[in-house]
Amino acid sequence: GTVRAAAFHRTPEHRISVRAAFAAHTRGGWRALGRDDAGILVPGAPADYAVWQTGELVVQAPDDRVARWSTDPRSGTPGLPDLTPGGELPVCLRTVVGGREVFVRPQG
Repeated sequence: GTVRAAAFHRTPEHRISVRAAFAAHTRGGWRALGRDDAGILVPGAPADYAVWQTGELVVQAPDDRVARWSTDPRSGTPGLPDLTPGGELPVCLRTVVGGREVFVRPQG
């Protein structure tokens, strides 16, 4: 919901791309703590990640003024969940911190 709010802010001038909002929520918090090496998955590093249930993955560029990456599927830009307002938000199924499972969504 916070990524959606940043990407589709009610004031168009305050919007950032879904990709930038996602990066801020995954890497930005760690960088604010001075951990520039955290927030990404790399071989040999402690694993901090979440597993999400999503709908279709897309490349969104809600700001028509500028697109800093190609939205053409042939570009190889990784997709992210469609966060268009009114659609269903992704659901967190599992969270892993330091390689240890800390949250599992109950079934049902």
